[in-house]
Amino acid sequence: MCGGAKVRDVFWCSISPFKILIDSLKIFLRNKRFFFSIFFFVSVPLSFLTFFLFISTYPLRAEIYHLEAVALVAPTRFEARHVWQESREDAIYLLRIKALFSIPCFVLSLFAAVAAVHATALSYNGKVPTLQSAATAFKQNWKRPTITAIFIYAILLALAPLQRIFALLAPTPELRLITLTLGSGVEVYLIAVLSLGLVVSISEERFGWEAIKVGSGLMEGRKFCGWVLSGLLVLVSGLIRGKMEVLMEGPITSSGFLSPTSTKGKMGIICAYGVAVVWSYVVTTVFYCECRRRHGVKELEHEEDEETGISML
Repeated sequence: MCGGAKVRDVFWCSISPFKILIDSLKIFLRNKRFFFSIFFFVSVPLSFLTFFLFISTYPLRAEIYHLEAVALVAPTRFEARHVWQESREDAIYLLRIKALFSIPCFVLSLFAAVAAVHATALSYNGKVPTLQSAATAFKQNWKRPTITAIFIYAILLALAPLQRIFALLAPTPELRLITLTLGSGVEVYLIAVLSLGLVVSISEERFGWEAIKVGSGLMEGRKFCGWVLSGLLVLVSGLIRGKMEVLMEGPITSSGFLSPTSTKGKMGIICAYGVAVVWSYVVTTVFYCECRRRHGVKELEHEEDEETGISML
């Protein structure tokens, strides 16, 4: 039995991030129609709304930044107060626009997550997902991932400023660079844990902080693999965002819409972001299934050891 346990340990250790990505690609290609439907009807609209919000509010955000700069150099307090008031009104209007967009964006993001996780888990276990089964899964399970998503957002929002604060407190540029590097590594690992917690909330009867704790526990012995996968997904997302910012430097009409010369490039980025959204859920779900299966093997070994101990007694 010890020999079998060693063989299983070697098998689990051999599962690398590369294998997770290959298995994810196989599942993706095996269910091309399903994932294309999710991509076309859910992920692309989500990506379009996200980038349309960024583009359409660009003039307003630029105006807010301009007013804040003017207020700082205003010759009198009265003028500065007047400019600050105008900037505050624009900022409130911007928040209202973002709140209006946040509702459909959250619904689309939630459905994409539930559908992709549901389909990947079924395919991983040799079953065939359908749009009807995905809709049923969303109808039955949308509450748990919604609560978990709120917890994830609160955690990221609370921890976001810490990295900059620690970097500012560093006495030298070298220590500041080290602090930023370590902080980025910790952030990537945190994203891996939170992403796994979201998958747990969709796949199991857990939600909120409990789902995040279960996700953290599942990564025991696979932390490096989870960190690498999360880092790759963050890198892809960062490259897409960076490309979008470069394209945004092109001409924009006064109404905030895309100029004809850059529309093609921006639509390509929108589609790439849509693919990245679905792909990230597939990869994370495959990683979850592998971790869950590994923990199942460990629990079985533990039960066998206990039975052996009892029989020896």
